Amino acid sequence: MSRLDSKPVDDSQLKRIQDLNVAARYLEYRINELCPKGRERKIALQRLEEVAMWANKAISHEVQQ
Repeated sequence: MSRLDSKPVDDSQLKRIQDLNVAARYLEYRINELCPKGRERKIALQRLEEVAMWANKAISHEVQQ
């Protein structure tokens, strides 16, 4: 199976992914609320999207024991 393939996740993994996404949405809200519009805010939001993606991938690709 390729690293590019989607992986099935169990209930525990799904809960952790959902928790991360809730936290990322809250941080997105706070960045939009507290930071002035501009290049820096746009980059911060892009990096937040990247962080959420990699964190979710780390959970979905973890080795099951």
